[in-house]
Amino acid sequence: MPSNWVTFAVSSLTEEIRSRGHWQVIIRPTTFVAARIPDISALFPIVENASVQLRGWDFPHIDSGDSPITDVNWVGQETRWEHILESWRIYQTGQFFHLAGVLDDWRDHSRRWPAPPGWVHGQGLGIGDVLFRFVEIFEFAARLSTSAAGDESMHVEVRLGGLAGRQLFVDSANRFPILRGQPRRAHANEFPFEIDVSRTELVADPRELALRGSIEVFKRFNWDGPFEYLKAWQAEIGRF
Repeated sequence: MPSNWVTFAVSSLTEEIRSRGHWQVIIRPTTFVAARIPDISALFPIVENASVQLRGWDFPHIDSGDSPITDVNWVGQETRWEHILESWRIYQTGQFFHLAGVLDDWRDHSRRWPAPPGWVHGQGLGIGDVLFRFVEIFEFAARLSTSAAGDESMHVEVRLGGLAGRQLFVDSANRFPILRGQPRRAHANEFPFEIDVSRTELVADPRELALRGSIEVFKRFNWDGPFEYLKAWQAEIGRF
């Protein structure tokens, strides 16, 4: 990655998020332009207009009741609500950065989705959560690509951290329990998925790209999930 691109955000919240399982997302044009968006006041509306909502919570989360953080060349917001911890920034270069905790890892902070007896964070990763997150990421990326922050070619990078020792599980009562035999556990602690894709392809079929990323995650748990099973599950996710 060219040194001009900012690769991470640091705050007390981002440090806390990284202490457990987390998703880190970077979406940006493949070509670096320092002042792609000259007016910093245009940044927040770009993200607000591109945000998607597929499961009762938007991605990225837009808190209309709280003013964004405005720095020298970026704006962003941070959220801590129940089991949801996330931080996002968008830069004048067009680069978008998002960091969020794995939802199941923060149930000890939630009253709406409290942890069951014997629960310990870092034990599992839900198949549905992975499918949802990748769809959110790529549908947001498709929208972002057509905004002032986009370009004809886009880079999408997803890093899933805190994986080592986790077991894959079916996290939906509507799906039959397809995991059988030996527990499907991850050995690597972090898995990166990166792709450079044209705006045309990204807008045409973000879900195919999302499914590709999801399957690569599952393979790191030594699970080649049946394609039609995963595609049917993904199809249940509401479209924006």
